[in-house]
Amino acid sequence: MKNKKKIIGSTVILALFLFSMLIGYFRDNVYNEKTEDIFIENKIENKEESQESGITIYVNGEVTNPGVYKLKDDSRIEDAIKIAGGFTKNADKDKLNLAKKIRDEDYIFVYEKDDENGDGSKRSNSNNEEKKININDASKEELKSIPGIGEVTAQKIIEYREKNRGFNSIEEIKNIDRIGEKTFEKLKDKLDIR
Repeated sequence: MKNKKKIIGSTVILALFLFSMLIGYFRDNVYNEKTEDIFIENKIENKEESQESGITIYVNGEVTNPGVYKLKDDSRIEDAIKIAGGFTKNADKDKLNLAKKIRDEDYIFVYEKDDENGDGSKRSNSNNEEKKININDASKEELKSIPGIGEVTAQKIIEYREKNRGFNSIEEIKNIDRIGEKTFEKLKDKLDIR
């Protein structure tokens, strides 16, 4: 009788043990599946956020609504002007390359027309302030107009800015062959990166 009670007791304990093990097993599997789902959803959300992240730019000058705007990656200056409400009637549209792609943190400035000089540049108080050349978007001809920059160096400047997504400072032009410290000192007052 005692042995029978021991066997029944052992069987009950073993059954309870197996039952709790099964419950634990199923609970762990369900929990792991839910956790994996959360991480997968999180990854998907992060991908969507990165795809939607876009670029942030600042548009100023002769536009209807100057300010900071968020645009899609691969946007162009034309898109920036549109989002800023378009040009004002005084805008000098010829100074911008509307087809140029813009990058995150770009500053786009639209100059005002000034017919007094006949060349669209504003007359300064010093009467004849030299026009600076934006090395980030100047054409080869504009670059060649800088004293000391010829055909070959102008081409190297264009290749460098395309490869490096533009110049971050005018000092960076010293990375171009043929432009050392002495040449830079002569050029620096004529350069701009806007």
